[in-house]
Amino acid sequence: MENEIQRKSKTQIKKEAEELQKLGEELIKLSSPQLERMALPDSLRKALIEARSIKSNIAGRRQRQYIGALMREVDPEPIRTALLQANDDLFVESEITQEIRECLDRLLSGDSGIIEEFLGACPGLERQRLKQLLRNIKKEKTTGKSSRSLNSLKQLIMQSMQGLCF
Repeated sequence: MENEIQRKSKTQIKKEAEELQKLGEELIKLSSPQLERMALPDSLRKALIEARSIKSNIAGRRQRQYIGALMREVDPEPIRTALLQANDDLFVESEITQEIRECLDRLLSGDSGIIEEFLGACPGLERQRLKQLLRNIKKEKTTGKSSRSLNSLKQLIMQSMQGLCF
């Protein structure tokens, strides 16, 4: 008979749970004002805000799983449409941010010609400081440590950009 209840397979249930968790991870990237504009339950909103402050990988993974569990209690479709609208606003970057990112990518390529070009465009920059930061970034990547040198290099590039480098 057609009255039989169609059950979802374990694979289908797991796939849906993973999709909801990924949707929750996208929500974590939004700012607090963007989250406030969405119709989210308070417990989910608090969990999303808390997830941003967690630095530990294991605790972060647990928090994302918790967010995925909370997501099962809400209708994901309105959240998806609101997320698409928020992403349109989120990815509009200023030209300066894009230039800093391009500068950073070029410097991290390791090409000495690019380093010389950067130093030539920014005469006030210390060669030794720039090269030391680049060495430290490579070392931190291999050891898996958080990159304080990368943040320092971003600040250095930003300061140099005020003088219109490269």
